[in-house]
Amino acid sequence: MGFTCYLTWPQCLYLATRVASHDDAFFSTWRVAWIAHALRTDPSRLYDANIFYPDRGTLANSDAVILEGGLGSPFLWAGASPVVVYNLLLLGGIVASGLGMFLLVRYLTGDSMAGLVAAAVFMMVPYRVEHFEHLELQWTCFIPLSFWAIHKACDESSFAHGLLAGAFVWLQLIACVYYGIFLGFVIFVLSVLLLIPTRNSNRSFNALLGLMAGGLVAVLLALMSLRPYLDNVSRLGMRPTEEIVAFSAVFSSYLSAPIENWLWGWTSPMFHGDELHLFPGVIATLLALAGLALAPRRTAIVYGIVLLLGVELSLGLNGRLYSFLLHYVSPLQGLRAPARASIFAFAALAVLAGFGMRALRQKQPEGRPLMMASVAVIAALCIEFGSAPMRLQPAPRTPPLYRFLTQLPPGVVAEFPIPRRFGWAAYDTLYMFSSISHWYPLVNGYSGFIPEHYRQTISLVSGFPDGASLKRLREIGTRYVIVHQHGYKPEEYNAIIFRLRARRDVVPFGRYQDVEGGYAELFELAPHPGSDP
Repeated sequence: MGFTCYLTWPQCLYLATRVASHDDAFFSTWRVAWIAHALRTDPSRLYDANIFYPDRGTLANSDAVILEGGLGSPFLWAGASPVVVYNLLLLGGIVASGLGMFLLVRYLTGDSMAGLVAAAVFMMVPYRVEHFEHLELQWTCFIPLSFWAIHKACDESSFAHGLLAGAFVWLQLIACVYYGIFLGFVIFVLSVLLLIPTRNSNRSFNALLGLMAGGLVAVLLALMSLRPYLDNVSRLGMRPTEEIVAFSAVFSSYLSAPIENWLWGWTSPMFHGDELHLFPGVIATLLALAGLALAPRRTAIVYGIVLLLGVELSLGLNGRLYSFLLHYVSPLQGLRAPARASIFAFAALAVLAGFGMRALRQKQPEGRPLMMASVAVIAALCIEFGSAPMRLQPAPRTPPLYRFLTQLPPGVVAEFPIPRRFGWAAYDTLYMFSSISHWYPLVNGYSGFIPEHYRQTISLVSGFPDGASLKRLREIGTRYVIVHQHGYKPEEYNAIIFRLRARRDVVPFGRYQDVEGGYAELFELAPHPGSDP
């Protein structure tokens, strides 16, 4: 927990009032809250979230964070703040990842301090800061746990651990779809590598049976879990090639750190690209090189290959393996950012760094100097990985407008200003966050995939509140329109409100205090428009 608070400082001081300074923080809070709402009201409509109305299956337009939502649901049902739950899940994902890596490396090395160093690397690698606002990308605990289960299955010829490995792969999938899909490839390679050198054919056969059973469990559960995503890919189409290329790493990405990093932030401008600052750190790399040289031969080879596999997958369409797999593995066709596969390179790096730490400790005399050397390494890692303070933003309180809205008959809501260009969130994530208080369907939305009908709506309401705009809103079933002062120039906002109030087919419900110290006005569209222009 200390590593997590240190890395993300001062987030742990503001669990109820601040979130990461990014649209995805509001988006993730909404996702977790929606899952709790759907599980309590109508689980069969879990993926039919309240955005992009009248589209369906919209929770699967991005990673659905089913595991995180399930973990957060009991707290939300008990009345906990969605912001608190989101922040605890965000930080909890990092803590759980460290615990998983500690378990794996302590098992492999028999050295708790080596496990602690490996956990520190895995928890604080700059990749974490690059994705600070992405809830699902912090949940990496099932990667080392699945590795641990496979090692146990092979070392002890354990059928149960083979099954457990499959369960961990599925849990990783519902925690983060990206990692779950990539983990399937990595686990297959790891299992083959660990089974090949086994001399006892009977033990190898028993381990193989367990791992095959675990693989079958993982595949069956994955097919059920991935169905909403595959349906969306067939309906919304594959990711455009240029989009995948933009989020594919290159080798120089591993020389560039996030701008927040104290020591290496100056390397960030060397490589421009969102999600592509993948520098692993000098100390962790040196420890991993020592691990490669001094770890047991088979372990060094296995995790060296896993590291290279993670790098190759992260190259996406800039590499060869991902380009080949993309044409044959349908789940990959809905993924936008292959660079996220770099987490597997960092997991292997952490394992090897643990072996490097064990070798360093074995060369030291017993007693106090040994402990001091270990503490010095961890302190050096903390300094090199230091990136605080994290950029945070206040979590807004729900304006009175939405409390009034819940007293009105349910209906579809459209909120303005709406994005003026595709792929730009504008205030849509804020509207989604506010919808937690009412759960009425929203015309607006923000996600990894933007439905074509919403793109059309953005174009057709560009002249809002003209007749064509209101016609489009009525065609898609809109009942309520909320116009926020933020995002408009004062004269523009006043003109919009004046025109809406002057229409006979629009019913005003008054002005309310809004977020950011402004105002918002609520209107109801009459079901049958009059003769207003």
